[in-house]
Amino acid sequence: MDSLPMVLGFPDYEVPGRRLAEALGYEFTAVNLHRFPDGESKVTLPAALPARVVLCRSLDRPNEKLVELLLTAETARTLGARHVTLVAPYLCYMRQDIAFHPGEAVSQRIIGRLLAQHFDAVITVDPHLHRIRHLNEAMPGIHARALSCA
Repeated sequence: MDSLPMVLGFPDYEVPGRRLAEALGYEFTAVNLHRFPDGESKVTLPAALPARVVLCRSLDRPNEKLVELLLTAETARTLGARHVTLVAPYLCYMRQDIAFHPGEAVSQRIIGRLLAQHFDAVITVDPHLHRIRHLNEAMPGIHARALSCA
């Protein structure tokens, strides 16, 4: 489907998603989410998507939102998206950039790599980067951009 790029917005972040689409001159479509009693989520998107898709969602409460985000990104690719960008004003798990004690997970590295596997670009605002200077150091191989709200 060759048409305008599209912003996909989640129900909990629909208004900012619509504003982003309007500012970019993109189409907007809401992601349809259904939660089952056991807590699993079902993601439904339009049957055909343009080549460029932007997912817009803040990643506060990440344990709840990350799986839905990854399901959406991969479903978008199966439906025609060739370039998938994440716009996440708050980007989770960026604080823990080293193991302070033996056995601690380095969540920045783990989540950064996970997002880099599913997105071609990530844009966020003021991530909690302490010992690295640039977001793309945490997300190898993709365009990762940190904006400042100052």
